[in-house]
Amino acid sequence: MSDVGSGLIKLAYRGVAGFVVLLLMFVVGVTGTALSFAGGIIIATSWIPLAYPEILSEVHILGIFGQGTTSPLIVTAFLLIAGILFMAIGFLFLVFTYFIGKGAIQIDKQLSSTVDRTFSGTDRISKLERLAALRERGIITETEFEREKERILGPNDEE
Repeated sequence: MSDVGSGLIKLAYRGVAGFVVLLLMFVVGVTGTALSFAGGIIIATSWIPLAYPEILSEVHILGIFGQGTTSPLIVTAFLLIAGILFMAIGFLFLVFTYFIGKGAIQIDKQLSSTVDRTFSGTDRISKLERLAALRERGIITETEFEREKERILGPNDEE
């Protein structure tokens, strides 16, 4: 296959894979950002029960079966812990987004290299087939064929 064909194959898988990776990174990144932002808001508002303890009689925070706590310290501690957990989970999502992108780049390099080797005619088998075709058409002699074959199959061959 020609370089154009291998280019089209790379373009096709990069288009589909790129769209999937972009969509995944977008969803995970937005989720991580939202969780981190929500954790920050929870932490920023955790002082309210300390400043206005009367709201605890109106709102059942940490309630089980309708029974809530009226201790501002417990509610504030709960809000701080919840905010920190939200932020930590959000940052984990953002780190995960980074590793998705980094992994996608590595996979793209490997696939691109494989497509180039397979379809652009730079692998050993393609070289040997072209060499045999040149010998059959009489363009090169049997000696030249054997010398080039040894060079292609030799240990110093760089792919």
